[in-house]
Amino acid sequence: MRRLLLLRHAEAVPHVLTEKGDRARALTPKGQEQAASIGRQLSTLDLPSPIRILCSPAIRTRQTAQGVLATSDTAASLAIEDSLYSATAADLYGLIHATPETVESLLIVGHNPTIGDFACDLLGPALQSARFSTLYRSYPLAGLTVLGVPGQWLDVRPSTIQPITLLQP
Repeated sequence: MRRLLLLRHAEAVPHVLTEKGDRARALTPKGQEQAASIGRQLSTLDLPSPIRILCSPAIRTRQTAQGVLATSDTAASLAIEDSLYSATAADLYGLIHATPETVESLLIVGHNPTIGDFACDLLGPALQSARFSTLYRSYPLAGLTVLGVPGQWLDVRPSTIQPITLLQP
């Protein structure tokens, strides 16, 4: 069964108005450890490969993806997807549905509120379980929702996915 993974970036420095803007915000030391923690946990999941990572162009999301990869034994292809910076749920569905069928695991690294809202939409009734109930309050920094996809990427929608787990640092 394929895997869809939705990862919110780890803790970043506060937003300050600068000429570099929000996209230039880097991870804090705590955020670097959060990303490493998720990478170590990801190693235990035995994800089917090949694995593709789609990452927002923001520095904090790229550092999160790099931190996850550096501490996991997961080999993956990483692509920077500009639309993820300000993505909507429709954008995420579009990216997932356009994923080549040769990809067995897809990790999307993005931002709240989109990642959290999208995960909650896909989880539906599973949000009532103890495993996912924390998402009602807010999607945690470096939170990773893992979903099973029994069919094709084009078929991903709330009624077709299987909730697996929520990893937190």
